[in-house]
Amino acid sequence: MKNKNILLVAFITLTCFTSLFVNAQTSEPVSPFKVTADLVSHYVWRGSMATGSPTPNFQPTLAFTKGKFEIGVWGSTDFVGSYKEIDPYVSLSSGQLKFLVTDYNWNFDKANYFNYKNSETGHRLEGTIGFTGSEAMPISVTWNTMFYGLDKKSSDSTKQAYSTYIELGYTKGAASFFFGFTPWASYYNNYGVTAFDLTATKKSFSIVNIGASITKALKINETYSLPLKATLVINPSATYTRKDSVHLVFGITF
Repeated sequence: MKNKNILLVAFITLTCFTSLFVNAQTSEPVSPFKVTADLVSHYVWRGSMATGSPTPNFQPTLAFTKGKFEIGVWGSTDFVGSYKEIDPYVSLSSGQLKFLVTDYNWNFDKANYFNYKNSETGHRLEGTIGFTGSEAMPISVTWNTMFYGLDKKSSDSTKQAYSTYIELGYTKGAASFFFGFTPWASYYNNYGVTAFDLTATKKSFSIVNIGASITKALKINETYSLPLKATLVINPSATYTRKDSVHLVFGITF
């Protein structure tokens, strides 16, 4: 109940703040700096719940954009103080192609945040190549591979696992559909073993993220609408707990 009250207060406060200042914001010149934030009912990433329990998360983004180039930081923090994530990134777009390097870190107990030594760091560096699709062909494809840091094989902690997540997407109006999988033993299927039996048959190819999202604009005034989003996520290969196999997530973007 406490979490629900906090979420409600945060929603009302941020909505009021946005409504009061939206006219001033829309009249200002376009800035190269981008500040956005999402409020989600719980944090699900690529088919799995990122936090230990389904608690609301606040997820801000701070970025600088110059043409097709963007450099920024994305983060997520829950409302009970048990989870924190800070992910710097750099992206470059060229037509329908997008190239991205992300520095993930949600393992603050692993090492100092600024420790990037491969055998000690809590960071995972990932490279992404994406095809964003077009209005005529609203199909997207992204390939994401972790190439440095904490992402190690379960059988040999000195070797990179190169955890890879591939997602196919399709958008039609307010609805979007996605199908995500990992082609080999990786972070997304617990490096090929179950959380409860390390001697179990190893998994390789796994479908980990199937679902759909619906977006809707909540009109605040004549010039501003608040984007709302509901996402259904199904993970047929969930290996940690049964509660991690199906999710319904609600989100608001400010």
